Amino acid sequence: MNRYKLLTGLFVLDVMLFALAGVPAFKHAHHGIKWIVGGVGWFGGLACTLILIALALATLVQHARTRRTRTIWLTRRSRP
Repeated sequence: MNRYKLLTGLFVLDVMLFALAGVPAFKHAHHGIKWIVGGVGWFGGLACTLILIALALATLVQHARTRRTRTIWLTRRSRP
């Protein structure tokens, strides 16, 4: 799967989970199913944010390594 599509999907899921956690009925609940749904939204959003940051950093590192390897390969190839 393309990493950029995965990052976009995680971002959309993250926004949806935080929006779910911000609904006043779930946000101010102290017990019951509303409290559980609010907690799943909040902690799911936090976990999704953590995964999103880690995947974004991994994508940046991979891109930098690929670019560096390509530059080194082109430099070595141009030498007589």
